[in-house]
Amino acid sequence: SAGPAGGLQMGWVDEFSTSGRLSRAGFWGRHLIVLPLALFLCVSATQVVGEPVDVLPALLTTVFLVSVWGRRLHDRGRSAWWLLVVALPVLGALWLLVECGLRGSVAASRYGAPSGQRPDYVTVGAAPRMERAP
Repeated sequence: SAGPAGGLQMGWVDEFSTSGRLSRAGFWGRHLIVLPLALFLCVSATQVVGEPVDVLPALLTTVFLVSVWGRRLHDRGRSAWWLLVVALPVLGALWLLVECGLRGSVAASRYGAPSGQRPDYVTVGAAPRMERAP
């Protein structure tokens, strides 16, 4: 479940899911906080335990990154299949970085409600203005 911090709060199991959406704050927060810890774990596993156990943290980090980038693309209204654009040297990675840095859609989409919005709330528009009689 997304918290009031724009998608920074999630359960650990949800971090490996590709369903739903992820706000810009949640996306960059995960890259600044979780990713360095995951990379440290990968390097530590290689140095301390060695092969073949060091593959597990690398695999979990890869699944985590696919989940984060895929959910961010969902927030932009795109399928996670757009991650394959990184197969294009340099331009693919640059496009993906720019795309994930842009603001997400504010409306609900096939990927769910925007991060930080509760799906059980109803958004009510402004009431029409009543004109006064002369």
